[in-house]
Amino acid sequence: MGIGGIAMANVAVLLKSAGWHVTGSDQNVYEPAASILRRAGIDVKTPYVPANLPEDRDSIVVVGNVQSRGHVEVEEALRRNLRLESFPGLLRRTLMQGKRRIVVAGTHGKSTMTACVTHLLRETDQDPSFLIGADPLDIEFGGHYGSGESFVIEGDEYDSAFFDKRSKFLDYFPTVLLLGRVEHDHLDIFPTMEEMLLSFRRVIAELPDNGALIVAGDYIASVELASHAPCQVIWVGESRSSDWRISARNLHLPSGETIFDFASNAIGAHNRLNAAMALAATASFTQDASALFNAAKTFRGIKRRLERVYASELLNVYDDFAHHPTAVAAAISALRDHHASAQVIAVFEPRSNTATRNLYQREFTDAFAGADHVVIGSIHRKEKIPLEFRLDLDLMIEELRAKGRHAVALDNGDILDYLLAQCDGRPQVILFMSNGSFDGVCRSFVSALDSKRHITA
Repeated sequence: MGIGGIAMANVAVLLKSAGWHVTGSDQNVYEPAASILRRAGIDVKTPYVPANLPEDRDSIVVVGNVQSRGHVEVEEALRRNLRLESFPGLLRRTLMQGKRRIVVAGTHGKSTMTACVTHLLRETDQDPSFLIGADPLDIEFGGHYGSGESFVIEGDEYDSAFFDKRSKFLDYFPTVLLLGRVEHDHLDIFPTMEEMLLSFRRVIAELPDNGALIVAGDYIASVELASHAPCQVIWVGESRSSDWRISARNLHLPSGETIFDFASNAIGAHNRLNAAMALAATASFTQDASALFNAAKTFRGIKRRLERVYASELLNVYDDFAHHPTAVAAAISALRDHHASAQVIAVFEPRSNTATRNLYQREFTDAFAGADHVVIGSIHRKEKIPLEFRLDLDLMIEELRAKGRHAVALDNGDILDYLLAQCDGRPQVILFMSNGSFDGVCRSFVSALDSKRHITA
């Protein structure tokens, strides 16, 4: 159930590659999941109806975390006493058994780090099993069951299913745990930072004493969590005390060696940190470090993580998943650095539970201030958020203008024409940010540029 989500689509592909017969259902299936499932030859039924459920009572029904009591297929499965599983629970009891489990956790960069570790292992002929919660650029699918010793998985702190409200990563029992930057997120299930940190402490407590914890050591919460580790801790960051120290585009190793421009394709300091974390993790159990460094230079990333979707002499357009103020600031800073002479236009859809509420109102405003021009789209399902808790767009626009930024709030449907009018022949970078579809605005904008040739290459 819920196979139309990118993570669930990749779970389906993973299971099929392991020899399972897999079908799925959803209300609708949109891109990129639709193409992934079609290429994988997985049967998808829409919309949700009881008849979608398998007749075979030995089948397993994998329930996504968006389905709850009252859902038509959930109720039918319960009435028929079918076996219900969350995908983390199912993987722990089946495909992850006997594997070296490399789990990637943290508020930011999980998908990129998971894809990078997977890329490093594949390029060094280790054939890992993996599950990435996004669509990688270097690999055909985000899920695969391999013959190698390692199982690489994105460790999401969000809950598992209506019958298991624990964080997904608590089912994984890592051998190697990558802990990136940890900040308060997912306010709907973690009302306080302490409640969220408790889940992270629990997954760290699952590590064996001969395991490894790879930590982004420049961040306070991550450092505090690492103090609870029952195993070796490997520090990565810009601090001189880091075991793996990042300096600009170079990486200084524990051996004293320096790898110059170690992540050639990485845009931004946050993506160089992701690559360094992946290298430190894989080097903790792989002998041929030089092969890993060669592989890191060819890693291209994943779709919708600073993915360039249009390029001409004057205009570059990027699509990004950013929905937290830290991620927004990092994405804007990366493009400001990469395109130093261009005007940066940030286009944001407040969609996640973190982005639609006013808890981080000031932090979002400060993050957007890194751009020259800010366009804020429609608040997703704003009618479900009480006014006193809702992101105040009028205040945000007022404060951004006071900081000297050009800023507007528009309905999603009005953004396309507005942006086309901004393409005035100056060097520009337009950055779309949303953890959802943004009502197709980014795709429509790129299509309009391609068809109308507003900017000449």
